[in-house]
Amino acid sequence: MDRTNVDTDQIIPKQFLKRIERTGFGQFLFNDWRFLPDGSLNTAFVLNEPRYQGTTILVAGDNFGCGSSREHAPWALQDYGF
Repeated sequence: MDRTNVDTDQIIPKQFLKRIERTGFGQFLFNDWRFLPDGSLNTAFVLNEPRYQGTTILVAGDNFGCGSSREHAPWALQDYGF
């Protein structure tokens, strides 16, 4: 993912933090980038490209995971399959 300074709010947006379980967050990973405002898939987002479907390793830019301490971010990454 060719982006720097990806913060925890981008990894898992706040509206999806209502659960207390550690599972089920993968579907919301990078939600604001993966989906368009109408809910359709954003085909321009790198992880939506067919060649990256099923990828299990995420190569990220500098300062990935910065921002507020949010345990939901690694839960979302793991639940998505990384």
